[in-house]
Amino acid sequence: MSFREHYSVLERASKTTLEDFMRDERLRNDTRRAIGELLNELYLLGSRVVDGNDEDLIWNLAKSGFIQAPLAQELVDIITLYRSGSDELIYASLVRIMEDIEEAYHTLKARLEGS
Repeated sequence: MSFREHYSVLERASKTTLEDFMRDERLRNDTRRAIGELLNELYLLGSRVVDGNDEDLIWNLAKSGFIQAPLAQELVDIITLYRSGSDELIYASLVRIMEDIEEAYHTLKARLEGS
């Protein structure tokens, strides 16, 4: 699946109520999987320009000027949230997750295509 397809899973989840989200195990699993795949997309893009894994890679992108430090902190928060296992917190943060991952993805894509 492409970035856009994974992103659309999050869009669909964000349009449900918390009650419906928590009741629908498949939607919760699809949402969690989509977040993981979107983060993997960021790691793949980032690894083309800096070293590191997960949070280290994100901070190295900020140190190298590919993304801003506040965005790096947001992404690290998303990674922590994703690993937390709390579906309620993921649901409550979906819009923030979508915005931050999309911003980082497009920023990295533009920087990589411009170099």
